[in-house]
Amino acid sequence: MDSTEEDGHEGLRRLVGRLKFRHLHILLTLKETGSLHAAARLLNVTQPALSKALVEVEHAFGAPLFERDARGVVPTSHGDRVLRGARLLIGELERLHKDVLSDTHILSLNVGAPHFIAQGYLPRVIGRLTSLDASIRVKIVEGAVPDLFVRLQEGELDFLISTLDLSGMNKGALEVTRLFSANLEVIAAASHPLAERRSVSWEMLSKERWILPSVDSLLTRSVIEMFSQAGLAAPEPIIKSGQPATNLQLVAENVGISVLPSPVLRSHVAGDRVRTINVSPPLARRPVALIRRKGPQASYLPHLLEALKSSV
Repeated sequence: MDSTEEDGHEGLRRLVGRLKFRHLHILLTLKETGSLHAAARLLNVTQPALSKALVEVEHAFGAPLFERDARGVVPTSHGDRVLRGARLLIGELERLHKDVLSDTHILSLNVGAPHFIAQGYLPRVIGRLTSLDASIRVKIVEGAVPDLFVRLQEGELDFLISTLDLSGMNKGALEVTRLFSANLEVIAAASHPLAERRSVSWEMLSKERWILPSVDSLLTRSVIEMFSQAGLAAPEPIIKSGQPATNLQLVAENVGISVLPSPVLRSHVAGDRVRTINVSPPLARRPVALIRRKGPQASYLPHLLEALKSSV
């Protein structure tokens, strides 16, 4: 072991010796309230005692975690990182406590996924997973990938099934298992003039009415990217909606055109009311992966991977 590694282990030993879970609870309460006075009231301690505890935590980490002023307390950049870890540790402790007290072997999993994965792909995965292990209970959290990524890091989610477009995010503490590539399709009402054409250019699509999710969605960014490659500005959507099922019905009513992954089109019955437009060049396929925090292999992981691979 070199001197740097020894110093790291020694620093960890000192931190573990000084830090208690109540300190982490204090940090999270301070973040929630933004005030020493309000946090002290919630924690049922005096404000001087709380101030002393905060100083102890900051000494343990060797850096100021909150900035204090007359208006209250605000986390520093060091504090933000410590708070993310505190949420994760408190969440794991809460889960451990529930597991110990439980008389059954029920395993609860919190699964994150963007809307198009949750609606077009996840039902088959969850169906297969629960058939492999009847003790599993699942909570599905749908949302935008950046928000889900933060919730995964903070321990609110056990894993995330998402696209691999995690640019600008810290992936060092995550384990990524690539699953498949999602095929995206531009769709229109069956009565739309473009539905019967052999080939449709992006210039032609620039003149259409679009129904799209918010700009941070993979689907919207994929469309913007294709217009950009064609040297065109992406049109402003007439309707912004992040719900694939809603967008599919709007397209069926000929309100506008949209983009959806193939699994969503397969899983929703639109009859003969919707057609795929033959766009040239087509939208790029997007890799989808299982993303979880690094650590010991969870007991559910083998069954989860089997369910994922058999449901593509």
